[in-house]
Amino acid sequence: MRNGCRLPCAKRSYSQAVTGSTTLLSIARVFSLSSLLLTLSFLTSCGSAQPQPLIFGEPVWADGETSVYRVTNREDRIVGTAAFQVSRREQDGGWTLVREINDAGVSEQATVEMQPVGYRPVYSHLVRTFGGGKQVVETQFEGARVDIALTNRQGATVYQRVQVPSDIRDERTLLLIIRALPLAQGYATRINSFLPIAGRMERVALQVRRKESVTVPAGSFDTWVVELKASDRTTRAWVVQAAPFPVVKFVDGRSQATFELTGFE
Repeated sequence: MRNGCRLPCAKRSYSQAVTGSTTLLSIARVFSLSSLLLTLSFLTSCGSAQPQPLIFGEPVWADGETSVYRVTNREDRIVGTAAFQVSRREQDGGWTLVREINDAGVSEQATVEMQPVGYRPVYSHLVRTFGGGKQVVETQFEGARVDIALTNRQGATVYQRVQVPSDIRDERTLLLIIRALPLAQGYATRINSFLPIAGRMERVALQVRRKESVTVPAGSFDTWVVELKASDRTTRAWVVQAAPFPVVKFVDGRSQATFELTGFE
């Protein structure tokens, strides 16, 4: 306890101290409980930051920008490649991300069209080829409504309509659009994310964990380590601290595969 709490007690007579012992014991218990709750509250909040409003800045990527990665599995064995290309649409000034991944016999090409401000999705198209078959997912975003057409390997198409928050972002664009956030030590925010092939929305908690110098095939960089935590997985991304803030490495929360930058232009 502080000295200011001790001094008044020291001036009491012996009889006052005895008669007040029950009260003092109760007060001590209250202070002990308060201290315990304060400590637990501190431990619970330790390592997490207060989320800030989700506000994106101007695009930091250039029209035609391409990032190429090598893909390694959990055993650190190279199993494939990936390429991300972003381009501007002339008709409305929006952006289109084309993501191609070839990983352990699975080929996937996802195209996502985004609005010019805020980078909300407008349309997406996915083609996944594996085991001699092909799966296609076509998605139309309109406000809080998402219409999905999924064609399986047998050629059968099923349709689904999903209601989502109007501020949804396509999960496959997150590693691009986080570059337009004001990343800094202790920065945190939340993003409503949607993956059409799964047909569900998730609340992703984003937090800058630390600074770290990292070396990948494309070179050595000073980065922010950004954590994107969903309900059942965590993706980690290494984002360069200097413009145009490319993602030079990330560990996918679903597959646990590691993507390391080999080329950027």
